[in-house]
Amino acid sequence: MKLGVCVPYRNREAHLKEFVPKVGAYLESKGIDYCMYFAHQVDDKLFNRGATKNVAAKHAFEDGCDYIVWHDIDMIPEEGCDYSYPSKTPIHIATNISQMEYKLKYQEYFGGAVLFSKEQVEKTNGYSNDYWDWGMEDDDLFWRCYLEGYANVSQINLGKQDYVKFNGTTSKVTIPVDRGIAHLTSKSHTVSVLVKANQQEEKVPIWLVGDWDRRFCEYPIIRRAGYDWGLSYNNSRAYTGLLWNHKKEALYQWMKRYENYWSWITLSVDTENNKIHFYLNGNESDARHGHGTHSPQSFDGKLKRYGSMPFTLGHTTSVGERDASKFFKGDIAKVMLWDRKLEVSEIQRLTKETPTEGLKLHYEFKDGVAKDLSGNEYDGEVENVTIGKELIKLSQPPIPHRRKGRMFCLPHKDEGLITDDKGQDRWAKGETTARNERRYVLEMQQGSWDYKSDGIKQLEYELVSIESISPNAKMINVKF
Repeated sequence: MKLGVCVPYRNREAHLKEFVPKVGAYLESKGIDYCMYFAHQVDDKLFNRGATKNVAAKHAFEDGCDYIVWHDIDMIPEEGCDYSYPSKTPIHIATNISQMEYKLKYQEYFGGAVLFSKEQVEKTNGYSNDYWDWGMEDDDLFWRCYLEGYANVSQINLGKQDYVKFNGTTSKVTIPVDRGIAHLTSKSHTVSVLVKANQQEEKVPIWLVGDWDRRFCEYPIIRRAGYDWGLSYNNSRAYTGLLWNHKKEALYQWMKRYENYWSWITLSVDTENNKIHFYLNGNESDARHGHGTHSPQSFDGKLKRYGSMPFTLGHTTSVGERDASKFFKGDIAKVMLWDRKLEVSEIQRLTKETPTEGLKLHYEFKDGVAKDLSGNEYDGEVENVTIGKELIKLSQPPIPHRRKGRMFCLPHKDEGLITDDKGQDRWAKGETTARNERRYVLEMQQGSWDYKSDGIKQLEYELVSIESISPNAKMINVKF
């Protein structure tokens, strides 16, 4: 089996001088037959990493390579990287990189170095040719793998369950409060919901990093109004938790999650140690690469007291009837509230058992009724919901198939997500990356972009020249 090492290239002379001998020596030490293909974009257009990778792969297969690795020029393999043939599925091998302290960059990360057979390239149609400048072409490639059944998708089957559907306009549940739970949210407590959220683009468009002119909106799942306490889903495709301390300082956490997936969201508050823990499907929030806030979150002082303010599901009384953030749209199957911090082991087992110690509120919406199963008789008043029943599966986000491999990342300027001097996350490349993000999130992931008609099979370019830069390496100069 012959490997084609396919590298996008432009203005990286220092990296090129290190990559060719070091990667070559590593592959030779493993007995791998290889040739390197550097696709060099020599026109004056914005750099197109996806299209240059397709150029390199096309030439590799034409030269008789049996499989390829799409490889970034700043990634140098260290011991343990396996470049052997990917027989069943594309394989991601840049799993532990020095830039991230030899940890995985984020769960869906599919960059750095990925192995593909010729058949796998043909099925996915390779990279899109429509991402210019920086960003999202690797994410797009992974989504193609997911659509072709090449991703690792794990599910927990929760069986058939009742749930209530919130329409986003009038649906709501109101939960009365008495002395028994009035001050529950100002002390240690845990709230947990089994929920499937929808976007409400008819009200507010999906908010992306580059869309500063768009409105940011939180849709209420469970709330106490005023300085709103509770859980929400927002138009940035994230579940969020919000509390306030007695100084009226917001304590806010979020985790990215695609819409239309059943999700088990848990917020656990520890007032003895002033810590807030946030979980999705039993996994604590991960702050890497913009996928969530760090958990646990520390806070100062005491939490705000709400007195007799009721709990509400699917709506909030803090805003007017016409406000986009008034109502939630989606499905809720379980709501539970405890007057203590749940332990990690308890949270991880919520799919199998419900802890009874400290359980103050428990809904499972049998026949669409908000009957309190905790025995505390906090029955809710249900309005304008519809009833559903289905086989509920908790899906983890699709992740690539991987072989663990350590990579040293050569120094280079960060061109991705950065934090500006106002503390706001933004794209280093500005509008071009924002355009790529919109293209990926709003078209590719929503199924409106036909990847079968945008890829290596539709690649168009002008071949300027081919240069030999070593016995096992070629520079392919192209214009788009």
